[in-house]
This record gives sequence, C-alpha cells and structure tokens, in this order.
Amino acid sequence: MPVVCLLAVEIYASTFDGWGAWATAPLFLVPLVLSVAIAATGAVQCILEFRAGSARISSIAYTVVAAFPLFWLLVRRHVT
Repeated sequence: MPVVCLLAVEIYASTFDGWGAWATAPLFLVPLVLSVAIAATGAVQCILEFRAGSARISSIAYTVVAAFPLFWLLVRRHVT
C-alpha cells in the first residue's frame, strides 16, 4: 500500500513544474506516514518472531517493502 501510494504521488507531482511541484509536497506525507506505521509494526513482528525462534522470510520481505517509501524519500531528499 505505501509503495503504490508513493508511485501515485510521484506520478501526480511530476506533472507540475516550479511552485506547483513544491505545492504537492504535503501529498508525500501520506506514503511516508503509511510507510512508517506499517514498517514499524512489521519490525516489531520480526523482532518477536526472531526471539521466538520462528523468523519468517515473508515478514522480513513485507517489512522491507513497506519501508521502501521511507528510504526513497530520504534518498530523494538528500540526492536530488
């Protein structure tokens, strides 16, 4: 969900130029908040599974996918 939301916002924001692009900045909060919430929950789940000795690859994969928008926005801010 956060990745799809990020893609939709990126596509929408790319149609604007100048001040219009700056005006779309609050839209990036939606995928950011979703990413943080879902990735944090997934991280807690992964830690609990690891402590119980039953870590699943799917939990780790879903957490990484959910955290992708967070990493993308951090990289995008510092690189571009």
